[in-house]
Parts: sequence; structure tokens; C-alpha cells
Amino acid sequence: MPSLPPPRLTELYYDGVWHNISGDMRESVPVTLTRGVSAEGSRSEPGTATALLDNRSGDYSPRDPNSALHDKIGRNTPWRFSVKAGGPWVELSHTHDAITTPGTGMAVTTDLDVRLDLTTVRTGIQQHIAGRYTATGNQRSWALTLSYNGIIQLRWSPDGTTVKTLISTQPLPMTSGQRGVLRVTLDVDNGASGHTARFYYGQSMASRWQAIGNPVTGAGTTSVWGGTGQLEFGSVPDVAWQGWGGKAHALQLRNGIDGPLLVDLDVAAQGVAGAATLTDDQGRVWTLRDEAHLSNLHVRMVGEVPAWPPSRDLSGADRTVAIAPAGIMRRLGAGNRPLDSALRRYMLGSNALECWPLTDGEQATQGAAMRGSAPVIAAGKQAPPLWGKGTLADWIEPVAGFPDQRNGALTATPGTVGTASWSVDHVRSGAGLSEVLEMHDRGRGTEASNRTIWRIYTQAVPNQILIFRETVAADSSSMAFLATVPDPGIFDDRPHHIRFRTVVSGGATAWWLDVDGENLAVGSEALTGQPLGRIEYLWDQEAAEADDLSLGYLTVWNADQPSAATVHQAVMGFPGETAGARALRLSAETGVPISVSGEETHQTRLGIQRPEKYLDSLATIAKSDLGYLVERRDALELAYRARGTLYNQAPTITLSFADGVIGEPFRPLDDDKLSENDITVKRSGGTTGRAVLESGRMSVQDPPNGIGRYDRDYTLSLEADHQTGEHAQWRMHLGTFDGLRYTKVTLNLANPRVYAMIADIYRADVGDLVRLTDLPADHGPGPVDLIIRGYSEEIGAGGWTITFNCAPGSPWSVGVADDRVLGRADTDGSELAAAVTSTATTWPVTVTAGPAWLTTAANPTEFPLDVTCDGEQATVTRITGVAEDAFARTVASGWGAADSGQAWVTDGGSAADYAVSAGTGRHIMSSRGVFRHTYVPVVTADVDLRVDFSLSAVPAADSAYVFPMIRYQDVTHMYLARVQIAAGGAMTLTLRKRDGGETQLGSSYATGLTYTAGAWYTVRLAMTGSELSAKVWLRSGTEPVAWQVTATDAALTAPASVGVRTVLGSATTNVLPVTVTFDNLYVGPQAMTVIRSVNGIVKGHAAGAALSLTHPMRAAL
Repeated sequence: MPSLPPPRLTELYYDGVWHNISGDMRESVPVTLTRGVSAEGSRSEPGTATALLDNRSGDYSPRDPNSALHDKIGRNTPWRFSVKAGGPWVELSHTHDAITTPGTGMAVTTDLDVRLDLTTVRTGIQQHIAGRYTATGNQRSWALTLSYNGIIQLRWSPDGTTVKTLISTQPLPMTSGQRGVLRVTLDVDNGASGHTARFYYGQSMASRWQAIGNPVTGAGTTSVWGGTGQLEFGSVPDVAWQGWGGKAHALQLRNGIDGPLLVDLDVAAQGVAGAATLTDDQGRVWTLRDEAHLSNLHVRMVGEVPAWPPSRDLSGADRTVAIAPAGIMRRLGAGNRPLDSALRRYMLGSNALECWPLTDGEQATQGAAMRGSAPVIAAGKQAPPLWGKGTLADWIEPVAGFPDQRNGALTATPGTVGTASWSVDHVRSGAGLSEVLEMHDRGRGTEASNRTIWRIYTQAVPNQILIFRETVAADSSSMAFLATVPDPGIFDDRPHHIRFRTVVSGGATAWWLDVDGENLAVGSEALTGQPLGRIEYLWDQEAAEADDLSLGYLTVWNADQPSAATVHQAVMGFPGETAGARALRLSAETGVPISVSGEETHQTRLGIQRPEKYLDSLATIAKSDLGYLVERRDALELAYRARGTLYNQAPTITLSFADGVIGEPFRPLDDDKLSENDITVKRSGGTTGRAVLESGRMSVQDPPNGIGRYDRDYTLSLEADHQTGEHAQWRMHLGTFDGLRYTKVTLNLANPRVYAMIADIYRADVGDLVRLTDLPADHGPGPVDLIIRGYSEEIGAGGWTITFNCAPGSPWSVGVADDRVLGRADTDGSELAAAVTSTATTWPVTVTAGPAWLTTAANPTEFPLDVTCDGEQATVTRITGVAEDAFARTVASGWGAADSGQAWVTDGGSAADYAVSAGTGRHIMSSRGVFRHTYVPVVTADVDLRVDFSLSAVPAADSAYVFPMIRYQDVTHMYLARVQIAAGGAMTLTLRKRDGGETQLGSSYATGLTYTAGAWYTVRLAMTGSELSAKVWLRSGTEPVAWQVTATDAALTAPASVGVRTVLGSATTNVLPVTVTFDNLYVGPQAMTVIRSVNGIVKGHAAGAALSLTHPMRAAL
């Protein structure tokens, strides 16, 4: 049993370094930690902790001038708490840190396959991770680099000198501080005169691989230099001294993709914390470079101490401070001021030379500048705008309004001299009437220093923009008309971004006019431009046809400027931005470090960003995307885990109830708290979509056919209206999960069996998957998958526990194309065609809707697969008809065993009359007037038999007969379809019954077919209940849609056998033998060969019991 309390390290950060204060922690009071979403919460809360400090020294009284920590600690002093437990990893905290081993025996002679188990500490910087890449002696082999934007770069050399490079098309989908496995393969000869690199991410070395982007191909075949260079994990100096500064857990190097291991480093299993070296299972000695060290110190929380409340007993001899460190979200959520609009925030964070937002209040008399320039003022005695009365859009603050029947002018002058190349932006809305934007450069208006004035005329009537350039000298001026932009699409109530840009090059100045991010006019003038001097904006609204006009965000840029398209996106509130991209942008604008995990393809594209508090904006992102916003455990940072990371996870922890590792309390709930079967999703500012589960156990139907209606409305930030239906469907999918709710799972880490899993337990974080196995029968069949939403931990001398707050995890299993398990579409409707016992290994299956199940004959590589019937999970190893045979064998004097497993029984004639060869079964009619039968037993009465047949000769002087037969009990009890081939080849079809004697059922059908020797035909006979039907057609032709003969009869009802029967007429004159050849016999319904009770449920099943895939494909959101 682990000792209590476990080894712990508590630290405070002051004077620029972390200080160990573990000796001042009161062991009598446990440390508690909470993180993520509470058991019944809906959004992540700030992490919290509680601890008691011994303050008899007075050090933790920051308001006491005599305290040793006076002016060193105070409000929001950083606090860090760590626990030593389990196996080690390589801690890489400095640039040159690495673990290395000599490169002996590492030559890759075929393809390259490298797998790195690592924890990133910081994304967003260039990091060289691992490689065998030694410049000295030209021993370059391969190296992996993570670029600043998360893109993975593979370098390799075919000769030790020449270097080739391929890079991933998508970034590594990991947040800062997250552990995962990066896998890179290089197919040196892809079979198409090229080579191909593939990049993958996995949760562990043994988990499912997720492709990172698309394969990347280069021309020509290649190879990887063997060489003698050492293997370095952590930094690769001969690429660059930029290690990644994280944790190294394991490394595998294989000779060939999925080939034999050349290197198999597992630090936790092979190393000892504190040791200077380790030896792997292959005998390689690994050495730690620089300050790299083997550590098992898990950081459980980094937070801030908001207060240091002093406490003492009555004697004053015992003084303590009860602290409650909190995560960074506590401080970030402290204010109540909503965020500015996306546009204002963008401008505040931009490199604009100046910006006048014109968002001043209604009592304003001028427009303040963002960067300290003089305010915008109304020119002369002309009418001022109506400050705070204009509207660009409901997601942008009110701006200056210009009502009709007025005119005036505004003047704006940048306080800083900019570059000779510049741009001026403004945002307008409304039809208006006539506006002029004048941009005066800093020329003095002399012969030596001409002044250039650029004018943009915006005219609602006649719907155009005109561009002019005026040059002013001391004694002269000239005006040039530059361009007309017809129908610019800006005279409406939507916001429109207009940019005029100049670029000086030599003695010429090029200009561009961009509207809403698109260039509408361009030209060049033979003059040398100068920095912008002032801007004048003139408006005329006095005509009768004038309409209201709004103006905002008059902005001046130097030569270094964002694109017009980017600023237009800001104007529009960044619609279409992915969840992760918005979280990154908002956080960069706010100055809060954050990282994002998950591929963009599985993130929600969001709608317009509306003004909210910073954390509320992040919560809107998480709500709309169904991801998780969390605080990093080991740093004062945020992390966003996008929705796609929740799909198809391997369990981080697997807990067996039978092993006694799940602690108290363990009380699952069977309630309706999460039930939602009628979902309406409204797009903020848009339309709505609805999803209703109309049938099934969790449907809106009244019990017992359903659970009744549980409706719920959501308002989400979505880019497009079509997303509302998709999100409604997905939320209905989550809300109709049919199973117990395991809201809390508690583990006692003082239990040796639990402590043995400490590495997995301490790795588990919000959004990870926990799997419960071997649960009691009253919990229903397992296993049960759960998503961790949050957790609480208590560590002290009296106990050490962690409790995970959980939500159902199985709904997050989604379809993956071409995957053997997750790539299967479920049946539209299937049921058992007959009752089966608890030990029966053949299940007859009737498809009641949609296509039939795939078969072993057509899809042998698709097996095995798992199905569930009435709670029992079974593994299907084969699917055939209840009888099926392609006759791919050779048998004399019989037919042997059918492909479906039954032994063929023969009756009539001699044994030598039956044979299987050349892919067919044969009735060799060596005598006339003798009935020959071959049949196999089936477990269902209702069957559908089809078989191909051919005769070696056309009957002469009499008929030959071919009979498919069903419900065959003996030679005098059966149903048949009789195909009569008369002398000369005319074919007639009838239905018949033998119940003692033989009786025709219904009328006969003249097929119009004439048989020719060796031709192949198909006959089909089906019976459901008392309804009997048949048809026959040329095998190379098309099956008739309608049955050709039908009848009703209820004399024979029991399951029996199926097969074929033949007879050659007594009066025929053909030379004997005449042979009837059969092929492709198939009798439905289908039959599944199964391994029973895979999930521990042992029971029989009644006919009609519903059956479906255990893991059906579910389309991801």
C-alpha cells in the first residue's frame, strides 16, 4: 500500500523563481483540488484548491512588514502543487536537453516508421524533436521538427549529405501540456515513381492512429541513410539548437512501416526517477544531456492565491493561513464589462497608424482617436454628425450617423508621420446620397513639394464610386479622373468596408480600391507619393432621395498592413471562423495564452462574434462546438479541446469492477436528467432547425413505446442556417443515449491495485475517456464508456482519492470510412427468423427493411463483426444464407457439405448419380423416370431459394423436370416449383405440393422460353407463411420484377429442409446420362455463425427479436 501522504511538492513563485514551501504545509489538513465541469454543471469553472499553511514564522503574512515575504507575495501569487508517483519520464526543460543513445544497429533499409510518445509544453514555437542527424562526417539520416504553427516537418537524407523534406498538411492536434503520440512514416517507393510521407496522431503507442492531414508525396523513389549518427530525443543540435522543452515518454523506430523494431524506448518501464542513465530492453544505454533528468513529479495544479487570511488560536501560539488557490479563469472572469465588438478588438490589437472608431456617445462633440492623435472634428460651421446614432450592424457599437436633409464634413489628422505608402479604411452602412473621402498627403503644395489629394466619390445615385487624383503646386493644380466603379454593392443597410491603398515604387505610385475585401479598381500614377497628412470626409444628404448613412472606423495604415479581406472579416464579426481559430484569436487579443487541440475539419464554423465578456465568449465557442475549455494543469494558461478530439477515443483508464478498483461512492443513476428527444437549435441571428426522435425506446411516443417528449432549445453561434439541423440531430443523438448515468467514479489511490494504474490515472484529463468493465449484471451489459468532464482530488495523511465527474461516452463513437469496426452501416431493420437457444451458434436473420447483410462469400475480409440481440453481444464469424453453396470442391458419389455448413443428403437413384466438380453440383440422370433429391436442413420455415441450373441436352420425345423444393420433410411431403422442359425445349412453370400425393397449386405459367442445351437459367421459389411464389429466367438476363406463379397453402408449416429435385421423363429418347448441373444455390433468410455471449449475457432469443450492429456507423457532427 502506498504511504500516505504521497511525496508532494508545494511551491510559490516570487523573485522570478519557484520556491519550495512543502515544509510549511500542514499535513493534518488534506490538499483538495477541483477541475473542469462539476457533476451537474454545464461549463468549465475555474480550478480551485484548498490548503493550510503553518504561519508560526509569520512568513505568510504579506501585510506584515516584518514578514520575510513582505512585498514578495500577495494577491494572485502563483502556486504550484505536484505529486511524485509512478514511473518516470525524461523532463526536458532547457533548449539543449535530450536523451541520446549511439546509433548502432539503427539502419533503416526499407521504409521509415517513427513513433514518439511525448508531452508538449509549449505549442506555437519552432521545436526540433528527435532524429539521427549528425552533420560531422555526413551522417544525416532523419529528423522530425515541429514548426511554430504546429506543422510537422520530416527531414531525411538518402546519402548522409543531401537533405530532403516533406511537411504535414495539418498541424499536430495537441494543446500545450498534452501528452500524445506522433507517428511519421516514409514510404520510400510508393509504387508510382515517388515517395510518400504520412503523419499520424495517437493517444498511445497501442491506440488507433488518426491521420494528420493528407499524405504528402514527392517525385522519385528515395531511401534513408543508415549511417552511424546517434539517436537524439528532445533536441537535434545539427538541425538547430531548439529543443521542444517537454516530456519524453517513449520512442519506437521500425525498419519498414509496421516493420520490426530497431529501437523500443519506454522510459516509464525502463527508467528510475533520479537516475543518470537507463538501459532499454534491447540493451541500449541512454544518456541524459545537459539538464535533462528522469522525473516522476506530476504537476496537479498551477493556480493563483487570491488571499492570505491570517488565523490563530486563542493563545496566539499557533498561526495558520488557509489558502484557496484558483485557476486563471477566476481572475479572467472577475470583471463585468462585455468585450468590445470584434472589429474594435481587432483594431485595438492591430498595427494601425491611427483609428477613429467614431463610436463616441450621443453627447460627444468629436470623435476620439485610438492611438492618441487629435480627434475627428466637424469642419467649420457645418452640421456635425449625430454621434452614437448611427448603426453599422447589431454586433458593432453605435457609430456616427448622418441623417438625410443635412450635409457637413469631418476632418481627421494622424498625429504620427507614417510611411509614403499607406491605406485609408472606413466602414459605412446605409444608402446615403453623396460622400467624398479626401486623402491629403504631406506635400507642401509648392513646385518643389506638390500636394496630392486622392478623392473617392461615393454616389448612391447613380450607384457608383468615382476615383480622382488632384495635384496642387504653388501656382497650379491638375485634376485627373482615375476610375469608375459601377454598382459597387454598398448602398444598403449592411456594413461595408472600403479601403484606398497606395504603394510608392520609384517615381510611380500604384493605387487600389478594395470593397468588402475584394479589389474593384487599380491603377498607377507617375508621381512620388508622400505620407498621409489629413483626411476629410464630406457628406451631402440634402436631396429628397437621400437616405440615412452611418460611418465608423476611419483608419490609417502604414505600408505594413493586414489585407483588406482580413479587416472585412473583422467588420463582419469573423463569420465562418472555426471554434479553435476564434479561441486563439480572442485570447491573443486579450493577452491570455491558450492552445487548441483537434483538427479544424471537426470544429464548428461559428457565426458572427457578438460582444461578450472574454470567458463568456469562450463559453459560447465551447457550447457551439461541444468542446471543453479548461485550464492547463501545469501552467497559468488555457486550453481548448475541440469537439473532434472526443470522437473514437481509446480509453485513458480501463477500470474493472471485478478487480475492486472502483471505490465508493459508486451509484449510477437510471433517470431522465439528460434525456432530450425533441431538440430545436436556433442560429444566433438566423433560422432554426429541429430534430425529433419519433420512434424507439427513447422516442417522444408515450410509454411504453417511448419515454414521452423531452424538448430543449439551444441558441448557438453558427455560420450558416443549414448547421442548425445538423446540430439538432447531434444533440438529439446525445440526449437519447439509453443507459445508466455514471455521474461520479471514485478511485482510492491508496489501494495498491489502483496505485498500479497511477500513470494512466494522472494522465487522465477533461475530455478523456474512461472505460468500466466487468460491471454487475444489474448495470446492464458492458463495457461502459464515460467522458471525463471534471474531477476533484484529495491528498493527505488520511487518504488519497480522485473522483471523476463523467458523462456518457459511447455516443461519441462515430463512423470512420474503411474502418473494420467503425466503418459499418447498420441494418435498417433485422430480426431473428426463428427462436434460438442460449447456446445456438447459428442465427437465422430476416431483413425487414433495407439491404441484406454482407456475406462471407462476397466480403470475406469484413469478418468478424459484432451484433447485439436483446442485450446479448455476439461476434459474427460468417454470414451465409440458411443454406448456401457455390460448389467450389470436388466430391464423388454425393455432394459433401454446403458452404453454409450442412451436409447434403441424397435420395433416389444410385450414389454415383451425385457429384460435385468444376464449381457445380450435379444430378447425373443415368436412368429414366427416377426422382433424385439433394437437400440440407434449415431452421426456418419461411425461406427464399434461388439456384442456377443447366441441362446437358434438350429432352427428346418427353420432358425433363427441375424442382427447387422447400419445407421438405420426406419424398412425399414438400413444396416445389416445377420447371418443365418439354421435348423441343418449351419451358413451363408451376407450383406444386406433395402431401402424400402431388398436387398442382394455382395455374401454370408458359414462360415463352425455349431451352437450348447447356444454357443456364435461374429459378426462384419463396414461401412466407402460407404464401408461395416462383419465377424463372435466363441467368444472363434480368430477373422479372413480378412473381410468375403464386399460390396459398397451409398444409406444411414446420421448418424442414431445402434443396433440388430432378427427373428425366420415362419416354425420353435421349442418350443417357442426361445431367442437370446446379450452381449458386442460395436460400434466405441469412444465417449468422456466431460466437455467443461476448459481453457476458447468456440467454435464448425468440423469433422476431431485433438485431443490429453493436458498433454501427454514426456520422460525426
